[in-house]
Amino acid sequence: MEKVFITGADGMLGASICRECLKQGFSVKAMTLPGRVVHVLDGLDVERLEGNILDTAFLDGAIAGCDYVIHVAASTTVWPRRMKSIVEVNVEGTRNVAAAARKHLIKRMVHIGTANSFGHGSKEHPGNELSAFSFGTFKLDYIDSKLYIQKELLRMNKEEDFPVIIVNPTYMIGPFDSGPSSGKMVLELLKGNMPGYSLGGKNFVCSIDVAVAAVNALKLGQTGQCYIAGNENLNYKEFFMKVCEEGNIKFKLIKVPAFLVLGLGLFNSLLARILGKAPRISYTMARMSGVSQYYDSTKARKELDMPQTPIKEGIALCVNWFKSNGYL
Repeated sequence: MEKVFITGADGMLGASICRECLKQGFSVKAMTLPGRVVHVLDGLDVERLEGNILDTAFLDGAIAGCDYVIHVAASTTVWPRRMKSIVEVNVEGTRNVAAAARKHLIKRMVHIGTANSFGHGSKEHPGNELSAFSFGTFKLDYIDSKLYIQKELLRMNKEEDFPVIIVNPTYMIGPFDSGPSSGKMVLELLKGNMPGYSLGGKNFVCSIDVAVAAVNALKLGQTGQCYIAGNENLNYKEFFMKVCEEGNIKFKLIKVPAFLVLGLGLFNSLLARILGKAPRISYTMARMSGVSQYYDSTKARKELDMPQTPIKEGIALCVNWFKSNGYL
């Protein structure tokens, strides 16, 4: 039985990837952060290892004997915009994983990137894997570091024949979001903490579909290639209406003008610097909320056989998991 080492197995996507690996007949080594209470892997026949991708000795031992690596772990922090630890995890940590994978001659490494490494587009002309990067003006270390290491991995493939393939998810919604991470937006709405919505939108995808794409990428697709893993392009009103429907609440949100969103973000950012506490919405995120971040996932659907679960079902999985685990 072929063995897969999975970093970030205690996150929303990582937990689904563990399940998909088992479903497809792989054995799993699942890395979780030291000292973290992890319930999303309960009941799974996986070997759990506590460790950190900045620890090269740990990675050397963990990857030894494995056939594949799926690298999910990352720092997704967006406040503050610039932080040394974000770059350390996303760049140095990924380099460490790749170095250990290369040392132990793994058959393929699947790296989880972000769709934001590519330019976004409109619903009529969404961004794809050929679209030039367009998020540089936001100066977010998370986005910049993911793009930087993506380029480095692709260079390693081209110049050193390193067998890496990159899956670039859009905005994921689904179960096992214990953080919570992207599902926090769903929680805030269902708890009545979101008075309105901005003018932008996103490409939304069910996290279990991204997990299928990532595991399929162990065998399918081409190394040295990127695959945007997304599904439905929705503006925020369309998405929040679906959330309200699944949460059985009435849609009462109002459209907030861009200048008010930006003003609130600026005020929150200034206050956060004084208090030393992350804002609910920073000025940078307020700017991004007005952008229509729409993408096309045709390549992943065709080459990675990625399913397209209706986002309504992904929201239902997310909401039901939150309810079952005491978040709602």
